[in-house]
Amino acid sequence: MKFKSLFLLAATAMMVSCGKYQFDATQVATEVANQQAKNQLGIDIDPNQNWRPIRQGSVTITANADLKNIVRVEVLTETPFSNEDAMVLSSMDCQPGQQVTLSYEAPDYLTQLVAACVSDEGEYFIKVFDIESQEVDFQANNSNGARTRAAAAVGGFPATIVLGEGTKSFNALRAEESQNNKYGICIKDDKSKSRWYTAWKDNSWANDMVWAHKSVEGEGGWVMKEGAIRRDVTDVVDLTTIKYDVEKYLKKVGDGINGKSNNWYNTIQQNAYFQEFNELTSDGNPLLLVPVQFNSNEAGSNFIYYYYYNPATAPTEAKALANYIKSLPKFKAVWCFWNDNAATFKREREYLLPYYGDGTPVSGAWGSPVIPKGYKIGFMNRKSKGNIFNNSCGCTYGFGELNVEVNHLIGHYFNVIDNKIAQDVISNDKGDTEKVYGKSANGMDWNSPRICMHSVNGRTYLCFEDGSDLNFSDMVIEVKQGTQIKLSEVSPDVEQAMYTMCFEDRAETADYDMNDVVLVAKRVNDTKIKLTLAACGAKDFVKIHGVVGKTNADAFNGKEIHELLGLTDENPFCNTQIGGYSSSGFSRDITVEKGVKIEDFLASIYIENVTTGKEVHMPDQGHAPFAIIVPMRFNYPKEGSSIKTAYPEFLEWAHDMNVKKDWYRSLEGVDRFPTLFIK
Repeated sequence: MKFKSLFLLAATAMMVSCGKYQFDATQVATEVANQQAKNQLGIDIDPNQNWRPIRQGSVTITANADLKNIVRVEVLTETPFSNEDAMVLSSMDCQPGQQVTLSYEAPDYLTQLVAACVSDEGEYFIKVFDIESQEVDFQANNSNGARTRAAAAVGGFPATIVLGEGTKSFNALRAEESQNNKYGICIKDDKSKSRWYTAWKDNSWANDMVWAHKSVEGEGGWVMKEGAIRRDVTDVVDLTTIKYDVEKYLKKVGDGINGKSNNWYNTIQQNAYFQEFNELTSDGNPLLLVPVQFNSNEAGSNFIYYYYYNPATAPTEAKALANYIKSLPKFKAVWCFWNDNAATFKREREYLLPYYGDGTPVSGAWGSPVIPKGYKIGFMNRKSKGNIFNNSCGCTYGFGELNVEVNHLIGHYFNVIDNKIAQDVISNDKGDTEKVYGKSANGMDWNSPRICMHSVNGRTYLCFEDGSDLNFSDMVIEVKQGTQIKLSEVSPDVEQAMYTMCFEDRAETADYDMNDVVLVAKRVNDTKIKLTLAACGAKDFVKIHGVVGKTNADAFNGKEIHELLGLTDENPFCNTQIGGYSSSGFSRDITVEKGVKIEDFLASIYIENVTTGKEVHMPDQGHAPFAIIVPMRFNYPKEGSSIKTAYPEFLEWAHDMNVKKDWYRSLEGVDRFPTLFIK
């Protein structure tokens, strides 16, 4: 291999010109190197910049989550449920109830982290905490130290429940109107254009009725409000985690329709802990719902209704079941309104969903607090914004087959239908048909649901979309008891955090592709770190030094990187060129002292460029970035590219380390090398 002859030439030149080479720690942090960085990057560097966007901290965790057989506690970057971005920052085996203190190294952009208790079966119970917090107690902000599930834990239930009057649903009224007109029903869209719809003409909705409750008496403090049965909650539940999940996974604003997030595609279709809602199954306890958020400026126009049926007597085929449900009574469950900030998360009232027997109900019928065990329970949102001739008025269901008709309303519900689906609409003026397409590139079908379910920490939440968006965060309602749900049987599999160190091999003439030497470190346990030489973009003869460890450190120290990766002078690059030579890198587990932090472990490593006779260490504060540490698996720039084009936000962070702290997570930029081969 010609690198050996190159080494001999370089070594001879050094001895002839200046005797034995001695490294001065400031040698590469010269005005020449700093000026080269300014020439290449076009910025002045923040004088406080240390090129490590990492925050070190510690937290004491009490392993007292409401989870059986706790064997471990962890600190993570994010929620672990179907989340590829989640990383374990620190972990420790423990006993239930034990207090343990975990040190961690977190990406500097994070303001919150996630504490987790993990069972012997891999089940997670999590709690979000502010990064400044010193302690996490899973029972803090919870009453009675545990979730309240059984009826006995929440107090009495009414002895007398009386049903009120039933009225025709919007679907029934539209079906009735459609029978009286040749072209169906005429409904105005959001631009006041009148359109005729035939969707309700088959009259399958003719017997659809919605019912309010009339009165309630007996134990438990239950009262009537707007036709629903409710009382003040007496238990306290920490809402930190559900708030975090909704704000992260069901964002209101994004790149979907009308500037709203497309959570239907991004979350519900991608995350096993968020699923399309179909129906619940009663467990034989009274069914209680607790609203936790109404984040819609139209919340006061919404009422949640429920229905139930015995699955043993119902059809199973989807369309036949839909027609069966159309004739079932729908009872009022929740009034979606409170007076303060719509984005507030709180638990003020719980709602009871009674059972009035099977068959057609009658006004004045008495109900029971318990829906029979095994019965199916579904939900519908009735949005009363105008009348049946207004396209913003309608009923949407968790069972998607019941949404087919309302999804045809142009300018409102139809907005979320996939743009590959066309419909024929009878126009107002000539009776001709016109073909209309939806607006959502990753939208729903005619029979998609408008409710999703989310499961976290043993609780399940119903997440409603009340209109023409796909964010599914207009109403969030906890299913407190009455059903047992586990959305995913798969335990989270969360990777340990990875840290990437990138070197430029010539500080004074750096091109800042940041891939000349790439190292990746990952903690295996308290005393072992897996170190990987992941990439080589250097032509020079380069050695690694400064790996500190009890075992396997010598596998790196003093070793030439091309030799470690099996490269030749004809093919000197590895994992820096698309279509070029690639490998899984060179890895060893380094045994270290307990408590050694990965950031400090990496910062001690430096490279020796034998060709130029200089060493490259982590830069001194405020100097050029000829070495950086990134707190994640990092798609560094491709060979010949620059970090300023691969990650434009890097320049903002380099100039001011208090902004764009997560520059390495930005999707903006080009010419990155995908490092997904690193495990």
